[in-house]
Amino acid sequence: MMHRLWEKACSFEGRCTGWIAVCFSLTSAGYLAWLYHMAGFLGPERTDVFSMVVGYLFQAGGAVFGMHLIRRQPAPEHRNLYLLSLIGFLLCAVPAFLAPSLPLILLFGFLMNAVCGFIAAFYLAVPVPLLEKHRAKVFGFGYGLSTLLIWLLSLPGGGKLPAGGAAVVCFLLALAAAIMGVQIFDRTEAGTRAKSPENRTEMETAAGMMPDKPQKRMGPETLYLVGFTVFLFSLVKNLGFSFPMTDLLGGISLELSRLFYAAGLIAAGILSDRSRRNGAICTFASLALPFVMLAVQNEPLPELFCWGLDYLFFGFFSVFRVVLFMDIAREEQRTAIAPLGLALGRIGDAAGTAFCIGLSDFRLVLIALTLVLFMLATFFFFRLFHVIYEPEKESERSEREIFEDFAMQHDLSAREKEVLRLLLSERSNAEIAGALFVSESTIKYHVHNLLQKTGTKSRQELIRKFNVMLFPRLGDA
Repeated sequence: MMHRLWEKACSFEGRCTGWIAVCFSLTSAGYLAWLYHMAGFLGPERTDVFSMVVGYLFQAGGAVFGMHLIRRQPAPEHRNLYLLSLIGFLLCAVPAFLAPSLPLILLFGFLMNAVCGFIAAFYLAVPVPLLEKHRAKVFGFGYGLSTLLIWLLSLPGGGKLPAGGAAVVCFLLALAAAIMGVQIFDRTEAGTRAKSPENRTEMETAAGMMPDKPQKRMGPETLYLVGFTVFLFSLVKNLGFSFPMTDLLGGISLELSRLFYAAGLIAAGILSDRSRRNGAICTFASLALPFVMLAVQNEPLPELFCWGLDYLFFGFFSVFRVVLFMDIAREEQRTAIAPLGLALGRIGDAAGTAFCIGLSDFRLVLIALTLVLFMLATFFFFRLFHVIYEPEKESERSEREIFEDFAMQHDLSAREKEVLRLLLSERSNAEIAGALFVSESTIKYHVHNLLQKTGTKSRQELIRKFNVMLFPRLGDA
């Protein structure tokens, strides 16, 4: 069991999960320390405006700027830009939560938020070319582990990250993010070169053409639909409850309440990787949460309940909007657009928080606005669902049926079918042996039998034979 966990941790997916966890821990530690420091100079409502409206907009701007540089700059320059962003974060974050005056706190805090978005652009976009599977788990587990880490680091300070401790934590996390990030950049660059057309044979190129679902170029209208839906979801979600600073000053532990966020992220990552459709449906169902929060707003319920419930479902929104654009970036081979889901989500978060604060004294107006935007979000979601998710069910079913037909045609045993599934994902004999808990020599024996039964001479030829059956157009290529 431990050996298998270690193998997963050392895999590319495991390394990406760790990298995202460290990067998000870094930006979270800086943001939370800035938030508490700023609250000492401002009232709770003004702190909410500067942190969750203006700060979120700076994060969105940083993500968009990162997208622009990823698209315009050559890949070898991405690593240097990323490392510079870590240095820039430290230069902005430390003054943001140690500066003695409000203007400096706001100036460096806004710059820090912009760099947070910039860093996110890299850890969302760079792994996309090689992150073939489990994108939702990688993101959900990465953010979830980060949230747990920040909670553990806050325990010595009584549930808060003190400014001095946060500075040390940020420095150590930035160092870890630099080391892990360089490894990911090296692996991605090597993998991209290996998969480039000039370095692959015709058979290998065909074997690598099995996507998550049938490739279909998206037009601008579909991308606009996806982006507007993500924005509306985030806007509606924040209308009901916007994590008010008043509760934090009253004794709520932000770090402790975010444990519910970790649970939501991990659950959403697992569910979405099993079925993108079900993950999207659960996210849509979570849009009922603002109405629940508005209904119990004046009830004598513990504030921690509201924070925990909202953070729990916020995990589904976070995974949905990020993974949706990561999937599109992968299928469209447009890596740079992967962070767009985060950017649009942050804009929606900022707008929802602004409405929530501005209309706090006009509850009926806020409820009516939430209802109107919910209906609009529902309309666009069902259009999105029809375009993006309805073909998925048919595709998954047909691929499963084709696999069973292929196995039946060649009289494959149950164990040979298991080996074939893993072989089709281009795993090595050692990786297949680890996944099935058998020796590598046993796998070699089964692979030999598979080649004989299917009349092929190599693993690549076997993969191509199955792909031709799955995608008949490859047979004419």
